[in-house]
Amino acid sequence: MQDANCGQNQTKSRCLPSFHTRSDIYKGGEVTWARSTVRALERLGYTFIYTPNNERTIQLYHIFRGLVTAIFTEERDVNACFKDTECVQSSQNPSGIPLWKLFAWNWWTGAVGPLKNKWTLNPEDYRLEGKGFAPNNYLGYSVEPACSARPFVPHSERKRQAYVLAKEMHYFTPKKTAWGSDFYDDAHKTADVEFVSGVRGQATPDFPSRLTNLGYMTPSDFYGHLSHSLVLVGVGSPLTSPTPYDALCFGVPFINPIFDWDSKDPQNRNKWNVQHGMMKHLDPPYVYHVFRGDRDGFVKAIKDAVEHPIQSYVLDRMKMEAVMHRLGNILSTDWEAEASAISS
Repeated sequence: MQDANCGQNQTKSRCLPSFHTRSDIYKGGEVTWARSTVRALERLGYTFIYTPNNERTIQLYHIFRGLVTAIFTEERDVNACFKDTECVQSSQNPSGIPLWKLFAWNWWTGAVGPLKNKWTLNPEDYRLEGKGFAPNNYLGYSVEPACSARPFVPHSERKRQAYVLAKEMHYFTPKKTAWGSDFYDDAHKTADVEFVSGVRGQATPDFPSRLTNLGYMTPSDFYGHLSHSLVLVGVGSPLTSPTPYDALCFGVPFINPIFDWDSKDPQNRNKWNVQHGMMKHLDPPYVYHVFRGDRDGFVKAIKDAVEHPIQSYVLDRMKMEAVMHRLGNILSTDWEAEASAISS
């Protein structure tokens, strides 16, 4: 600013107190989402400031008050600021942070804070699940950058391997898993594939004997195993993970287990509860939906996925340009006016 050489948007600052934006290791979908947002901010030319906690956010806001137009942070930090008379702007604290500048990251559907839905950022457009959720502000994320950083592995060079999506041993307990442990044996015999996964902890009696546990691995190793696989198999958890999007981008179809459905109308997808609700309207050869406990359906889906390979596929809403477009709309909105309309 002193040199008068700022580019477009550089004098519009964003604070990023979320610890997920500062993480150097993969800790779940939240980190993928946060990194995607940071990348979009960079491409849009905005200046952003990392802060470790609310106290530091307040200090920096006092310094850059006229430049900071939005603060993206964790749900708990937003709620803490709302309750802190030294944080939020009020008649007693006129130099505090206005409510309309505070946006909460929330992976799930609930609204955060007194301003609710529009100030709650979501990684997914949960309206697609068809369950009547009140829409929050859909920001979304993209897996394109991480996927495109690796060369596409031709299917002829891949292992006869199915990667099983699971992070914890308890995902394989009878109450949690969609598949019996012997299902994997049948699929191995029919589709001639081995099963691998990266699961924390020692194997339990419920862990399928046919499944090789590679244990904790780095993001690079994880992507290496996934990109060399022929199919990704969901077991029921984790829900709404980014990994199926990674898989499709690597040319790996996804087996999406259905846990609940209308017995009188089993093909009504709006009444399905599936592992990845955002994918329940996608069809083979990209996504195969299988009812929990359906041994034949499980084996057939894996066989079909292996026999019908796909090329790299990224949903339009998951492309980096789409994320940048939505973020640009959020950052260009007059949120002070929006908040005034709510309170009036």
